[in-house]
Amino acid sequence: MKPSVFNIALVGFLTASPAFAEERIEINNIYPLNQEYFQLSDSVYFMQDNRGYFEVVEGPLEEGPARCVGGGFGAQNGENSIQGVCVFGEGEDTFTMRWKAGEQGKANDWSIVGGTGKFDGMTGQGIATTGAEIMYKAMPLRQSHITGTVNIPKN
Repeated sequence: MKPSVFNIALVGFLTASPAFAEERIEINNIYPLNQEYFQLSDSVYFMQDNRGYFEVVEGPLEEGPARCVGGGFGAQNGENSIQGVCVFGEGEDTFTMRWKAGEQGKANDWSIVGGTGKFDGMTGQGIATTGAEIMYKAMPLRQSHITGTVNIPKN
């Protein structure tokens, strides 16, 4: 009995490795604080443009430069419209994360919205928390701790 084309294709499909796999990430984004606040009668308008670097605690990434920009309104009751993007990496190999500030003190939500070079087709999501200022080489810096999962296609 000859194997059918369907059986050969099925065996090939079942034994092939996936094009990508979901992996956990944990990174610290560390940057000198560059932000402004404008106090309004019932809220504050916030904007930032922070340039720093990210270090990898866990996951399939290599540390490198990072830039985060964003802005929006924050109300006294904790509701807000603050959001932005962070671009991680450099040259042809970058990925862009969209973030939204958490409501009423909750963690920020993030998702990957694009990638170039080795990150082309990358997806992912998770949360980020921003800690108090830290001291590094006598400079006050802020650290955002980012956790979640990513899928990076094997290009």
